[in-house]
Amino acid sequence: MIRILFIVIIILLIDFRISDAKLSEGGYPRMPVLTKSALSEIVEMQRVNNDLLRWESETYQSQKPLKPLRFATAFDVSISINSHGKWFKSDDGWWIWQVHVRSNDAYSINLIFSNYNLNPGQKLFIFTPDYSYIIGAFTEKNIIEGNILATAPLPGDEVVVQFETPRISAEVPFLITQVNHDFIGILKFFDTRRPLGKTAGECIPDINCAVAEAWRRVQNSVCRVMVEGKELCTGILLNNTAHNSRPYILTANHCINTRIKATSSLFLFNYESPYCGSIDGDVSNSISGSILRATHDSLDFSLVELNVKPPPSFRPYYAGWNRATNPTDTVACIQHSQGDIKKISIDNDSPVVSSFGMDGYTRNGFWKINRWEYGATEVGASGGPLFNSREQVVGNLVGGTSRCNFPFNDYFSRFDMAWDNKPDSSKQLKYWLDPVKTNQANLDGKRFYEGTNFCKAFTNLVDGDEHELLRLTSTAGANAGYWTGTNNQGITEIGDKFTIPGNEKILGVSIGLGRRFLLSGSSSSKLRINIYNLRGLITEIIHTQQVQLRDLASGAMNYIPFNELIEPADSFLVAISFDNMASGDSIAIFQSVRKNNPKNSFYFRKNNQWSDFKRSNSAGYSGALAFEVVACNVSNTTIDTSKVDNPLEVKLFPNPTTGRLQISSNHNLTVDMISVYNLRGQKVPYRSARLTPRKIEINLVGHSNGIYLIRVLDGNKHFTGKIFFGAN
Repeated sequence: MIRILFIVIIILLIDFRISDAKLSEGGYPRMPVLTKSALSEIVEMQRVNNDLLRWESETYQSQKPLKPLRFATAFDVSISINSHGKWFKSDDGWWIWQVHVRSNDAYSINLIFSNYNLNPGQKLFIFTPDYSYIIGAFTEKNIIEGNILATAPLPGDEVVVQFETPRISAEVPFLITQVNHDFIGILKFFDTRRPLGKTAGECIPDINCAVAEAWRRVQNSVCRVMVEGKELCTGILLNNTAHNSRPYILTANHCINTRIKATSSLFLFNYESPYCGSIDGDVSNSISGSILRATHDSLDFSLVELNVKPPPSFRPYYAGWNRATNPTDTVACIQHSQGDIKKISIDNDSPVVSSFGMDGYTRNGFWKINRWEYGATEVGASGGPLFNSREQVVGNLVGGTSRCNFPFNDYFSRFDMAWDNKPDSSKQLKYWLDPVKTNQANLDGKRFYEGTNFCKAFTNLVDGDEHELLRLTSTAGANAGYWTGTNNQGITEIGDKFTIPGNEKILGVSIGLGRRFLLSGSSSSKLRINIYNLRGLITEIIHTQQVQLRDLASGAMNYIPFNELIEPADSFLVAISFDNMASGDSIAIFQSVRKNNPKNSFYFRKNNQWSDFKRSNSAGYSGALAFEVVACNVSNTTIDTSKVDNPLEVKLFPNPTTGRLQISSNHNLTVDMISVYNLRGQKVPYRSARLTPRKIEINLVGHSNGIYLIRVLDGNKHFTGKIFFGAN
């Protein structure tokens, strides 16, 4: 079963092992031998009113300028093997303790354990009563400082806690101390993993839109933070002067300000759409628990250290920082407004020193954004990093009044003040981020995984695409299913062609499931994932794997880790077969339908023959499937998320520039191949002069200082780079 709800599936191959294995071990819970008279105990929480809780939360948040998103109410409990539940035996002789925890009408439930102290060999699972969703196994490897264990939410209003041990002893291995009732709907399973189906405001661009190009490298440093199973904030993974990849996360003090909150937080990486579109992201890249290192209430920052380093498959980037007292350029905030997929807000002006208008906050301890040119911030963005144009963190979001239709007045804790405003190591960043005592004023970010552990994500979706479900019609004009799903027109398999030169190893694929209909929750329908090497029109299958359809979320990306490392040819096809669908069940995968872009990567199999989508539909549309491949042992010359087209070799000089910029390539260049954009995504005019067939000079004199994007397009090859323009 695919653990789409929890932390990560460990790849049990030597190149990808994690030295600190405080991640769940996977596996499946044992089945107890039950009789009709031996039913598990149900512990039921006090009934609450979701509508009232939502109203109270919205009212509270509207009266406060702080921006965490509260989505759950907590019940304090004391549930252990001595006080609740029942013991059973399994067929293989193990002892199994079970208890059901129910909170009526909850959209999801998550639990917090204290005194967690399992012995070697013992296992803990949490799952829904029908076994559709399972997290665990948790073992003695999950014991951390404070003996706290926080779990990811499971959909629905009832979960089963199961403890397995080869023998019963007098020791109490854990205590369930908190049951969190989701009154908004943070998961997209039975309801939605976005609050009330609500996304961040339409004015806030997705992180993979062109406007975010200048901050593409640091997007994988930002994570969503779930605090005590009740609130959502944003955090940033930071580098330090020892360059030792210690996983420090910076967020807001009003999000995490105690050891318990740090220990019981979940950190979700890569929760984003694979392209500039609103497909809900995959939620498998999360890590449980951290250690509070430093916090300061009147500057409103906290620094925590994750219990485990993000593994290679997370593609982590450790962001740099800058403690300048006067950032004088464009800034951006990457964040999870509304707890939604990753977003970005951009201000083309410099932030100004300001006080935050609440009692108890340090005077002039904050950067103020007077107005966002692009986007805004909403609840859930608290703790979000403020980057300068060099992709260095200069602050973290505290609060403000901005929102769509009113993008004004947001406040960020000043990094330079948080550095050493207080001499106590528990109230400053300097002690932790400058362990070798270099006293550097700034530090660049870094990716630490290299070689076989250097991983990226690849997609064929591009700017301008829109994901949709395209229906098929019969010759009589009746609905015949979907081009990318179940149908009665003979299409049995669909695939997307990828071209990734090199010796890459494929870890898995995320698929954008647009529609899923099951006649029953226990449906046996499976999707078959096939990987084909391409040799012209001849296909060679190199991997096949099945996944239960009921394990996948509709309207979202779903990561499917492969059960072996796949080493494909430079060109390969990632395909989904519908040959194991139960009668009455149906699905459809999101696709792009391109009317003006001729590039097509979508193929389908009909009557055992593969065909090109573009040549097979009467309108001549081209397109791509909503797939994202995660591969390791890839080149480190391109940026995640990467379009799979081969990049041009282009150099920009000088950079920064005072106006005149030379563009050179290993191919002949023409002016019509070159476009210049500002950070608003607007095309900028420029003057040009040809220096050689492969070198062109462009002149930006007369434009405003700031960051500009240079795009060079030559057929299927492309280049995008950023320049820093500052006129004398």
